[in-house]
Amino acid sequence: MDLSDSPEEERFRARVRVWLAETLPALPGAEPALLEDKRAYWETWQRKLFDAGLAGLSWPVEYGGAGADAKIKAVFTEEMDRAGAPERLNIIGEDFAGPTIVAFGSDEQKQRYLQPILAGAEIWCQLFSEPESGSDLASLRTKASKVDGGWRIQGQKIWTSRAQIADNAILLARTGGGERHRGITYFLLPMSAPGISVRPLAHMLGEAEFNEVFLDDVFVPDSAVVGEVDGGWQVAMGTLAFERVGIATGRVNTTRAVGDLIAQIERGRDDEGRPLAANPEIRQRIADLYGRALTHYLIGQRVVTGAASGEPPGPVTSIGKLYFCPLVEEIADFGLELGEFGGQFGLAENGESADADQQRWLRLAYQARGTAIAGGSTFIQRNIAAERVLGMPRS
Repeated sequence: MDLSDSPEEERFRARVRVWLAETLPALPGAEPALLEDKRAYWETWQRKLFDAGLAGLSWPVEYGGAGADAKIKAVFTEEMDRAGAPERLNIIGEDFAGPTIVAFGSDEQKQRYLQPILAGAEIWCQLFSEPESGSDLASLRTKASKVDGGWRIQGQKIWTSRAQIADNAILLARTGGGERHRGITYFLLPMSAPGISVRPLAHMLGEAEFNEVFLDDVFVPDSAVVGEVDGGWQVAMGTLAFERVGIATGRVNTTRAVGDLIAQIERGRDDEGRPLAANPEIRQRIADLYGRALTHYLIGQRVVTGAASGEPPGPVTSIGKLYFCPLVEEIADFGLELGEFGGQFGLAENGESADADQQRWLRLAYQARGTAIAGGSTFIQRNIAAERVLGMPRS
């Protein structure tokens, strides 16, 4: 595995770095803090990416992408993170729904949905998890009943990120009987359809990052089915493979986060005025986190290298997720420990940031706990690694 840039990657990195330096200052002010306020800002940003040919880098050229391999996409992500580019508001659309439609969708679905994703015209959410069907996704109970010209959907979904601002959703519903993994169909659902109710769920920071979604006799046409009726499990596994690649390579740049911790330590002092950097326990802990962050980067590069050579994601993505989740939790928790009272005063009484560092680590600490569930829980990933890497029998 060669970690150095190829000549092509080096040229692309230089191009993106120049483009970001020119484009970011031209954006309309600071990015809004609340999700519900981000859309107009994000649409402007996404359109700039699209016009520059930098949206959907790994998508095939015929569908509006650049046909780039996973290493080029990884270079782009690194440069976006280095420059402090705006949040990717449509991750589910660009990284999950779009590639799934490319791989399994009809020509009509590709024509209808793909370009609006890349151009920033439509945002997507993912209606997979249910109140009693999270990691055990095959136990889902949302039901789609056949009617003339389409399907009527009845059920409930939960932990749906960005449903309150989404235009469309990828949806799993049970359409047949038989074994748990059979009789599930994959649908594309407009979130404006009659019978859909979205109830935001406020998390510990008081923001509604997740939602409950209620489906009350919602109609979708036959053209909304992706793949075969009752064959949605295979399509869903394709979507989850795309998701796990993203998590394995890291939704958080851990090496940069540790670098930020080091900078915070360098300027910090303890209660007696002594430099934090002189504390041997702190030095030992930051050295441990730095080494683990580099290991996480190498795992991510292994995933990227495999994807660039056309290999399926495989169990290494589960290893990456298992390594990534506790690392991010410990980075955030250590950042909080560097503040007064363990970061408990990261928020002022009015909800505004009392300390920029503490607010950041507090937010990351809360989000990290949820990442351990997203894309398949830690227990599911352990089973995958045990069975497919260690060759252990199914339990």
